[in-house]
Amino acid sequence: MYYGYRCYTKEDKPLGWLYTFSCDTEYAWTNKDLHLCKRWKTERGAKKHFEHYNNRWQFKSQGGYLKIEVMPEFSESKSSAKSNQQRWNEANRDVLYQAQENYNQKRPIMSFRPKTELLEWLEEERRSDEDGEPESDAALLNRKLEKLKNLEQQGFSDNESRRIKKFNY
Repeated sequence: MYYGYRCYTKEDKPLGWLYTFSCDTEYAWTNKDLHLCKRWKTERGAKKHFEHYNNRWQFKSQGGYLKIEVMPEFSESKSSAKSNQQRWNEANRDVLYQAQENYNQKRPIMSFRPKTELLEWLEEERRSDEDGEPESDAALLNRKLEKLKNLEQQGFSDNESRRIKKFNY
């Protein structure tokens, strides 16, 4: 069961169900292709955006209005259930593969297995965000690498590493 916007004229004549196209800028109604229509699983969801759509429909229909109503049952075939993005992706697989390849070349995925001692140290260094959630592995490593880069740029690494090597031998 879905809730949708039923379109009415200013003379209270029901037209059909609201759908939009051209990136939500054009408004129209239909009684046939209900899978194209604006619909929500709950009445609360439909009410959330009602004012916006109603105002736009009133302008488009020159005085008409919308009502939130339960939509008639409809079945979506597999092809109509796919989004425009999914249909485009299927039709242009070669373009997608090339774009993914270009992305991977510019941003290679690095993989390594740190020692147990390093993993324990990283766990101790892990921070929590405002919600109390622990920092992700990627965020932790990026933060530590950024700190190392900054220290190296200050000349800390070269001088410090020479001193450490001198004392470790």
